[in-house]
Amino acid sequence: MAEYAHSKWKGSTDGTPWMQRSLVRLAGALHPSVLYCVVALVIPFYMVFAGSAYRASYSFYRRRLGFGPLKSFAGVYRNFFSMGKIVIDRFAMYGGRSFNFTIDENNCLSALCEGEKGFVIASSHVGNFELAGYSLSLGGKRLNALVYARETQAVMEGRQEMFSRHNIRMVPVSADLQHLFMVSTALADGEIVAVPADRLFGSEKSIRCRFFGEDASFPAGPYALAGARDVPVVAVFVMKTGVTSYTISAVKVEDAASFAAALENTVRRYPYQWFNFFNFWD
Repeated sequence: MAEYAHSKWKGSTDGTPWMQRSLVRLAGALHPSVLYCVVALVIPFYMVFAGSAYRASYSFYRRRLGFGPLKSFAGVYRNFFSMGKIVIDRFAMYGGRSFNFTIDENNCLSALCEGEKGFVIASSHVGNFELAGYSLSLGGKRLNALVYARETQAVMEGRQEMFSRHNIRMVPVSADLQHLFMVSTALADGEIVAVPADRLFGSEKSIRCRFFGEDASFPAGPYALAGARDVPVVAVFVMKTGVTSYTISAVKVEDAASFAAALENTVRRYPYQWFNFFNFWD
């Protein structure tokens, strides 16, 4: 699972490098359902020690979705279990396993990929967005993915291996803001840039938007970046719908408010696949 502390997102995956590399080999060799069973048994112990992650997840189901105490407790279990399955799937992909992807009928990605202009993908911590880059046909466009530089070595190695096969370039967020120049140039060259749009990721500039009945902070960066290059922004959600199947949906968004609305709609449809383990409304 992703690592969290002091109610703030740290953006790295739990486990030692040896554990993660072993998981890549196991997930590539075994059917995912086998490892899901192991995860299902481990989750109760994880919940005991999850601390702030447990409280944030429980509060979401109790306060934002209005679940009762028992249903909220069960919701935390399902949320953590979904996260475990997503991590297994990601490592399985690193290990060479393939998954089935269905693109919904209202998807706008095809037209954008076939056009000459670049565009910005606003990603979020729902479902398994990373797998989209390995499965989408991008019309020959390179995908430049902003990634958190503090991720573990095993995860970064797995990503690099997969990205090298699919015309994807990792752009680590850097303190000197060099990543901003790289992605701006990529958009000018007609390429695609994927930016997390539900975290203050590499910038403190934010916009307060209504989200599940209360104002929350969303980054302004994706829309400023798109505006500077006069390119569209599309929110992409990759949701797990079966053991080896995912559904990809995409919707054009104009600003942080419309992205927040699209994200809320998706989370309401898949309430156990939003992996937010800190106080989002802080």
